[in-house]
Amino acid sequence: MRSKRFHRFVRVSVALAVGCVWADEGLAADIRHVGSNPHTGGSQAVVVTGSALAHTAQFFPVDSNGKLVGKGNATAQIEQALKNVDAALREAGSGLDKAVRLNVCVRGPEVLAALKSAVAGWFPTAKPSVAPVAGAFENTDTLVAIDAIAPTPRDASSIVLLRSSSLAGAWGTNHVAILPKGPRVYIAGLAAREGNLAQATWATMKQIKATLEFLGLGLKDVVQVKSFAQPIDERAVSEGQLVKFFGGNAPPMVFVEWTSRRPVEIEVIARAEGSSDRAIEHLTPTGARASPVYSRVARLYHPSTVYTSGLYGRVGGSSTEQIHDIFASLMGILQRTGSDLDHLAKATYYPSDNDPSTKLNEIRPEYYDPKSPPAASKPLVPGTGVKGRSLTFDIIAVPAK
Repeated sequence: MRSKRFHRFVRVSVALAVGCVWADEGLAADIRHVGSNPHTGGSQAVVVTGSALAHTAQFFPVDSNGKLVGKGNATAQIEQALKNVDAALREAGSGLDKAVRLNVCVRGPEVLAALKSAVAGWFPTAKPSVAPVAGAFENTDTLVAIDAIAPTPRDASSIVLLRSSSLAGAWGTNHVAILPKGPRVYIAGLAAREGNLAQATWATMKQIKATLEFLGLGLKDVVQVKSFAQPIDERAVSEGQLVKFFGGNAPPMVFVEWTSRRPVEIEVIARAEGSSDRAIEHLTPTGARASPVYSRVARLYHPSTVYTSGLYGRVGGSSTEQIHDIFASLMGILQRTGSDLDHLAKATYYPSDNDPSTKLNEIRPEYYDPKSPPAASKPLVPGTGVKGRSLTFDIIAVPAK
């Protein structure tokens, strides 16, 4: 298995710019930017150490009354969405200029091209990692939605949920949450089979609650909920169920359209407890079946987190070629950040049709140790955000030492 993965690594060269290390005087965080991603305009990876992390909700290009700004204008919509993200991060004592990760959902490749220009403007030097995916939105005139992660000097022993009076949002939702310094967990996507979107959302959250209880945690420990859902025009229905499940005080939420037959798959990020001399643990809850290609839970103890930008294979390549290209790029990036494939925490694979989804299932065993694959989600989506690519990876890791 390992000989195959390193053979793939040496046969494809990975061009990475020299990473830079800097510390903001207002933050305890050390932030290192590695390389440049040509598809997103962000860094190839960002490593952040020693700070609490603010996680925002997904923001749309709307004003404080919830009215769409910039109909038909991708640049104007991106600017408004980024301003909203900035306002949420400032509520948490941070700001968009400190962001280490932008998760972006775009209507199509032309919107991602406009986003690259916006990233250059907002981040003239130290750029975040940017992870794109393509899909539709509840409002058919919306072209983009963005959520972010940024270090913050605010810290606490538990999750802090915050809501800004200057931002739109449904009752019972929060705009940003602060994940304290220390152990944290990524729970792989879970998807209940029950009924319609509302029923499936509730049933899936019951599964997630059970997983949290296995870890000695509860709903109060969740910092963000991410849902892959359909039909996306019923997003508000699922959002309402989540608010109800969290007792009227839900953490930040993100929704991405997927094309699965099931209504929804949900993953969460949460704080954890305890200590370990290990950087990361990959766990299977009691009663769940272990998989050689993904873990049900990744529990992180290392104080650093590595966020990669969205990774893509060569243009015009087959699914198999794209997958091997992406893994080769990923290994090069991980090497630069002091990590490796055994220290992946979370992998979200976005295939845009069945062929790369199937091929990925076949190829992953060539790269992963079956005892330590990342927690993962593999939602089938309408597009990857980049023309001519049928698959993209969104990766979170920790250093190996």
